[in-house]
Amino acid sequence: MQKTLFRYLLFILYIEMIFHVACFKEITLFNIVILFFVGIICSGFLTILSSLTKKEKINTTISRIIVGVATIIFSAELVYYSIYESFFSFNGIQFVGALKDGYDKILLTILQNIGFILLMIIPTIIWIFKMPKIARINKLSLFFIIILLFLSSSYLFATIQFIDNKSENSLYRLIHSKNLPIQNVKKMGLLASTSLSLERKLFGFLPKEMKVEDILTNQKTALSDSLDIKYNMDKNIDLEELYQKESNDTIKNIHNFFKNQTPTEQNDYTGIFKNKNVIFIMAESFDEIAIDKDLTPTLYKLKNEGIIFNNYFAPKYPASTADGEYMLEWATLPIIGENYSLIDMVYNTNPYILPRTLKNEGYKTYVYHDYSGYYNRRKTYFKTLNFDGEKYCGEGIDTRCEFFHGSDMDMMNQTIDDYLKEDKFYAYYITLSGHGSYDSSNFVAEKHLDKVNNLPYTSKIKYYLAANIDFDLAMEKLINKLDSANKLEDTLIVISSDHSPYYLSNYEVNSVSKIDRDNKFDRNRGSLIIYNKGFKKKVEVNKYAMNIDVLPTILNMLGISYDSRIIIGKDIMAPNNEGVVIFPDRSWANTKGSYDTSSSHFTPYQDNIDEKYIQKITNEVNEKYNISVSMQYNDYYKYIFK
Repeated sequence: MQKTLFRYLLFILYIEMIFHVACFKEITLFNIVILFFVGIICSGFLTILSSLTKKEKINTTISRIIVGVATIIFSAELVYYSIYESFFSFNGIQFVGALKDGYDKILLTILQNIGFILLMIIPTIIWIFKMPKIARINKLSLFFIIILLFLSSSYLFATIQFIDNKSENSLYRLIHSKNLPIQNVKKMGLLASTSLSLERKLFGFLPKEMKVEDILTNQKTALSDSLDIKYNMDKNIDLEELYQKESNDTIKNIHNFFKNQTPTEQNDYTGIFKNKNVIFIMAESFDEIAIDKDLTPTLYKLKNEGIIFNNYFAPKYPASTADGEYMLEWATLPIIGENYSLIDMVYNTNPYILPRTLKNEGYKTYVYHDYSGYYNRRKTYFKTLNFDGEKYCGEGIDTRCEFFHGSDMDMMNQTIDDYLKEDKFYAYYITLSGHGSYDSSNFVAEKHLDKVNNLPYTSKIKYYLAANIDFDLAMEKLINKLDSANKLEDTLIVISSDHSPYYLSNYEVNSVSKIDRDNKFDRNRGSLIIYNKGFKKKVEVNKYAMNIDVLPTILNMLGISYDSRIIIGKDIMAPNNEGVVIFPDRSWANTKGSYDTSSSHFTPYQDNIDEKYIQKITNEVNEKYNISVSMQYNDYYKYIFK
């Protein structure tokens, strides 16, 4: 029986190390030690599981199934990580999303990782065909395994509690105060991380608050008494009173966080687009490289004649489009790991989401998507927002929608007339033309390929640019129709990326980009366009901003009353908002520099950045994520807007 345990241990160590190197390109001695003790625990349980019956054939079959399933999971996670830079663990809906994201992309990724996959398969083949029969476990062997489990668990407990307990991504913090699947896998291996994911899925996860000594965080700045400075704050919301009266400790903690937030200042852009119609577009995989004076002249015009945002990011969170959409609409960081914010929080209260807010202001509201309304359960979600009109591919929009491709031009042609007749309207578009893959299977790009064939780029870049020509033609159609109906000056157009074009490699993006995209931060640059024909002022914004900041920025520009203290995102234009971009692993970047949590390395963009400042922003980022998660799980806004 000891031999069976030893074989399991060798198999687990081997496949975990291959997987680790495949994903992270390196493995440390610390990783190997942790994997060894986790491996002993897993091997002990698997040995017991595969030796419970008296029949050796059944026991051996069980062991073969275990090893085969494990190899499939490790291989699938490697492919998923190579595409999404995340792990699906027990969030099956993410994995289904990956399958629907295009078999061509999956097959290409398998081919790119075929060496590592074959290395993981080899011991499985040996196990299946050469594994000796497994007898029923005896009492002495069971006692031996229990002792090993106890000793290994004790070592890991001591390491977590007393040794690796101080750094930003220490085992202690990952287990008690953070939910970072990538870091979990990196520190403790896939098996341990998946077990942790399952435990959190079944029993929930409430992170313990971490206190950082000598760092002043979450402190409210005294509000100015100047009559010239006003704040986006609802005086009817008394957070101090709510805090004092609340009996639920979790809600009390959220109240405490928000009551110590400084509201954003109103500014030169407050109310500048009041009562304007709003067309809001979440543009699939939209990147600055798609904006070209000759290829996409309408997007170029909107970008350069609108407010120019030089440092706008759309970080790719694990659920890609769904997380990007959630952040744009809710101004809150999405849950990472065991739940799916856009789907699982669909019935939560949110008074500030644009369709609800503008409907209360007398707007007619519409939503359109050139893909199935059932994907990401959008039909269910949008029903809760009471749109006056909604159309999807096959349900009001007649266009081909297959393998994640659909024509934005077709969608725009068939929807504009729905709302042009209204006095005040809000139209929300979720585009699809820019979605990968970027090859001959992309029928949208094929329509415009002749316009890019002579360019000195790779085939994938040509297809990406061709796909966005379709989006540009849709925008041209929109602008012309608005102009003809004398509605253009009365309409605010907002376009934001959902995420970076992850079907393209860094090399491919760099072949077009004016900015080097090799690092993890600049790779996630997106594009934000805020355009109104009547706004003639030339404005460039260098502040760092991301998709959670769009909602409060638009609310301020529309002159909508809201309380900026209780929104995670912040008005980009507010003078007292420094601006920060938060990445899925809680790395961050702003005008002062970027901090990578995986390496605990800070890259300064300015001189003389104090170490305490770095820790302050890092702590604030952690707080924002933890509060975002607590808000969603507890439907926080219902405690304020009763």
